[in-house]
Order: sequence, then C-alpha cells, then structure tokens
Amino acid sequence: MEILPVTSQFNVGFSGEKAWNGPTWREAPVPAPTETALAQRLERELRAAKGASELATAEVLVPAELLARASRQTLALAEGEPCGSRGAAVIVDVAGRRLAAFKIDPNTLTTHEIHLHLEHDATNWTSLLPQFLKNLTRGGTIIISPQFTIEKKKLFRSQAE
Repeated sequence: MEILPVTSQFNVGFSGEKAWNGPTWREAPVPAPTETALAQRLERELRAAKGASELATAEVLVPAELLARASRQTLALAEGEPCGSRGAAVIVDVAGRRLAAFKIDPNTLTTHEIHLHLEHDATNWTSLLPQFLKNLTRGGTIIISPQFTIEKKKLFRSQAE
C-alpha cells in the first residue's frame, strides 16, 4: 500500500489562511455579566428559592439597594480570578441557612465561590412584638437587613502560591 500526499494528488487550491476572518467559537469573547444583570439574576434566584421553600407563604422584604451592592461586590471579588466573574458560583444564605446557589455562567469552569450571607433585620418594629403575636400570622413578614457579608472561596491554587 502506498501513501500519497493529498496536495499533489488533489490540487484543490486550499490556502493556509482562514476562510472566515471573524473570531472562532474558541476566540469569541463571552461578555461578563454587568452589575444590573447580576442583580436581576440574584433577584430571580431568590424569588425561585423562596417559592420552593417554607418561605413561600411569608413575605420577604429586601432593601432596595441590597442586591445592587451585593452584585457590585461580587464582580469586584471576581476580578482577579482566571475566568473572572463567569467562573463564580454564588451561594446565598439567610441567617445561616442556604437559600440559593447558582453558577453565573454554567458553561464556564467554576474557579471560585462567592458566599453572600444575609441576615434578618432585628431593628424593625416587628421585633418588638411578643412571640405569641408573631405566631398568629401565618408565615408573617421577614425583613432582610441592609447589611450583609460576602466572602470568596478559591477552588484552585496557582503555582505562584
């Protein structure tokens, strides 16, 4: 059996340059989420998690700028990561109980986790009511504090470290 070079046998005229001058699927930049897009995603995930838990009957009040500040800090924490904010998995808990978890970009390898810890607001007027009055309302109202803590957990270690 003899192996012949394809170019001499079938001179089709292929050149070494690309037929398509645009980016390939590997080179195409995937846009990083903006602050408002991430805040809207946080809101959607919290609504879905609330509906799937025992909080479905309760009214949950979140301060107006809380999600925007949380998304701003999430993007700031993700700046130095290899995949940026797209490589983040966001985990939200309220009063120590996990409420929601999601990947910012499901198609990107998770390189770090962002833990967003929310707390109940103990300074509102409902905290002054006796417990038996709180129990009369089914579910009641849960007010989230404007303060939160956020922390990053790396899931890899670089050679420089």
